[in-house]
Amino acid sequence: MGAARQTEILTPEDYLMLERQSSEKSEFYQGECFAMAGASRRHNMLAGRIFAALLRHLDGKPCFPYISDMRLDITSHNHYVYPDVLVVCDESAYIADDMVNDALVIIEVLSPTTESYDRGKKFLHYQSLDSFMEYVLISQSNIQVEVFRRNDAGKWEYEILTEPSDILHLNALEFSIPISELYKFSTV
Repeated sequence: MGAARQTEILTPEDYLMLERQSSEKSEFYQGECFAMAGASRRHNMLAGRIFAALLRHLDGKPCFPYISDMRLDITSHNHYVYPDVLVVCDESAYIADDMVNDALVIIEVLSPTTESYDRGKKFLHYQSLDSFMEYVLISQSNIQVEVFRRNDAGKWEYEILTEPSDILHLNALEFSIPISELYKFSTV
């Protein structure tokens, strides 16, 4: 998790009350809050590009993408997070105007301070979500997109894309985008 850590133990209700009054975002895990650091220009551009492409693709469909401000309640782990991008397709996932408890696709743009967390505990906790089918990790330091897909047997399969000519396919959304479109702004 990024940035400063507060040591006061909070209930989920206290966290939600404080979070909704705060101008800054914090993630919550088992009673502790973790202030989120601001994202870099490159991070914002990568998240923005994939979000914009998903928004266009999903227009008129029952799924909707959100970028960084939709809170995800991972109830089974007493964990509240803000994925960089998530796609929600089930109306019952909306448990508040600013919070969902399920997602079909989750995308994280990797940062040096959060990469191990995004690959480890966060991904493990995401796997407890009922509808969760695809997890995408986008590197901001080089051209590299990693995709984890849950197969029909419930096992996770892995794909890595490292060439600008590669195509990112999100099967759950029938969505594709060339890797070159994600990294168009940059010479990474």
